[in-house]
Amino acid sequence: MKLKITFGFFIALSLYSLSLSAQPYTLNQKIKPLKLQLTEHAKYKEAKYAEGEFTLNSGKTSYHFVKGHDVFQYVDIFIFANNEIANLQADLVFNTWNSIEETKHTSKSENGIINFKVRSWQDIGFKIKSTLNKNIDYTIIVNASEPVKNYLGSPFVKASEENLSTDTKDKQTATPSNISKQTNWLIYLVIGILLLLVGLMAVKLTNRNKTMISILFFSFVLVQTKSYGQGVGDFRDAQNEEINNTRRGQVGDAIDNVNQLMGSADAAEDLIRQYRNLGSCISSGPPPGRPRIPSFCPEESSCADCFHAARARFNSSRYNLEKLQIIYDCSTSYLNAAIAFGDNVSGYHGVSGIIWQSKKREIEKSMRDLDKAYDKKRTEMMNAFHENLMSLDECERAHGMEDWYDRFGVMFYNFAEMRYHR
Repeated sequence: MKLKITFGFFIALSLYSLSLSAQPYTLNQKIKPLKLQLTEHAKYKEAKYAEGEFTLNSGKTSYHFVKGHDVFQYVDIFIFANNEIANLQADLVFNTWNSIEETKHTSKSENGIINFKVRSWQDIGFKIKSTLNKNIDYTIIVNASEPVKNYLGSPFVKASEENLSTDTKDKQTATPSNISKQTNWLIYLVIGILLLLVGLMAVKLTNRNKTMISILFFSFVLVQTKSYGQGVGDFRDAQNEEINNTRRGQVGDAIDNVNQLMGSADAAEDLIRQYRNLGSCISSGPPPGRPRIPSFCPEESSCADCFHAARARFNSSRYNLEKLQIIYDCSTSYLNAAIAFGDNVSGYHGVSGIIWQSKKREIEKSMRDLDKAYDKKRTEMMNAFHENLMSLDECERAHGMEDWYDRFGVMFYNFAEMRYHR
């Protein structure tokens, strides 16, 4: 019997994160999962991609796991049969191969393509089988979007009059932002006049060329309708290779759509709701009890350069701390599940109590080492977080928020100290 549960460090954005070889585990040595290693996407910066073709032998179950994604990436797994419509069943699992999180079938999926949408801190495991008594070729395509770091939101609110020094109140009328506010209405007036002139010209041109525009419009509609009809016909009547190519094209379109929308802050929020967190240890919203802190510049779009740089470092520290806690909480949950699983099923797999107890001690040692590593890294990160808050203090002070850290910044530091304490 061989049960590997180890942990170590990897560096990402100057962050040492705790990491387990956390593909779904088992005491059954016969299970040999196939790895899908994500690599950099050729088209989308920071997104990742993997693809593979496999054969499911008659009466067997195939096991796979995805590796190489970040906890802030949103992962799409697409599974479809090659060259034919086959009744494939895919089970998304969590921690162990027997812990099924979600099940989908090609027969019930749009265009015969299974799609799992997940967010996970560890390797993502899934298994595939079929009711058909024959070998089935199938394809797996995996896309991990660029990391999305927006769910923590901004803790800053506009400072009130009493928060600002007297000198700053006097100077506010001379700041570029206030000058801009005084002149914005003139810009809007000019734009409005220009738009009115353009509209009048468009009406005249439309009246002259109404017939030609109608012809072009209906020609465009006919071309689009004809193309659509051909696509449907090809899908229904195509040979095996054409079916496979059609499904690949549909998956490619879906991946393009996800990667483009994840880059849009407005669209990402609705899209993200479709993704399942593998584990309650993964955060997906601002932490409860987070304080709101006054700032001279609550929205960075109109701020001085010092705010942009300081806020960037501040947000980077926040997400690094968040990632550290997610990995610690999820790792602890994983190790506890490993112990519970081993205690429950070791006897059924012919593993003697003595052997299992030895493995159990190894897991318990990993948990102690995990605690020490977390405490050490958390201390380093909190020191960096404090330095970033002091950079914000310098910027706030330069714009009239005297003693910003002592009055407001320290509240957020104390909140983070409690939030990320083990």
